[in-house]
Amino acid sequence: MPLVSLAALTILDAGPAGQIRAAHEAGFPAVGLRLNPLLATDAVVVGNAAAERDVRDLMRTTGMRMLEVGVFPIKPDLDVAALQPVLAFSAELGARFIVCPVEDADEARRLATLRALCDLCAALGLGVLVEFNPYSSCRSLAAARELALASERPNAALVIDLLHLSRSGGTARDLAGVEPELLKLVHFCDAGPMPVGERTLDQLRAESRTARRLPGEGVLPLAELLAAFPAGTPISVEAPSAAIAHLPAAERAKRVLAATQAILRQAGLP
Repeated sequence: MPLVSLAALTILDAGPAGQIRAAHEAGFPAVGLRLNPLLATDAVVVGNAAAERDVRDLMRTTGMRMLEVGVFPIKPDLDVAALQPVLAFSAELGARFIVCPVEDADEARRLATLRALCDLCAALGLGVLVEFNPYSSCRSLAAARELALASERPNAALVIDLLHLSRSGGTARDLAGVEPELLKLVHFCDAGPMPVGERTLDQLRAESRTARRLPGEGVLPLAELLAAFPAGTPISVEAPSAAIAHLPAAERAKRVLAATQAILRQAGLP
């Protein structure tokens, strides 16, 4: 039975503490948090004693498990050592993975950065997941696989975001050609039909962050895609949708979980 978690992006506006509360109230057994801020609007937890205490206490009192922590972009100027505090806090909370999109076009440099991240995370028991998307410097499943394998680090693997897989032209057949040990996490959502014509990077980014569809509300072959992953691969539901953005975070989380459970039943998963 796969572990089903609520990804931070689904209710990003709630902040880490609010995300834990909403996920717990909705019935999720696990949660993913954004503890390394990406946007100016992201909450800062690590380094804020009160915020750290709130998150730590909520994880303990709710009994929630921590699946993933984001976001750790591999950038040209990334100071890997400076990430030690947020990585250590993530490990303390029981996180299994960190998520790393790639924003460095220099292949040698980004490989060196990934290796350094993996070495730091290995000491903390964290897996490092390369994330590809069509608006980054790593735009395909093949490119992400190549990078993870080139790292030669046992804790390097992949997160497969089903929207990004679709928008980059990937299919379940492509997943079948990837080493099973690399397929560590699914970012689960649905999507509308592939838009016609070229789209800008900003348009691709906007769809990813605000215009996904809840599982079962789009056209992605979700059951077929899930069948391409090793049994028990954890599922992180990442489905930020403008259509329900006006609802309280807990209500959004409940709708997302109900939609996900319906698809899992259709796919023959408990």
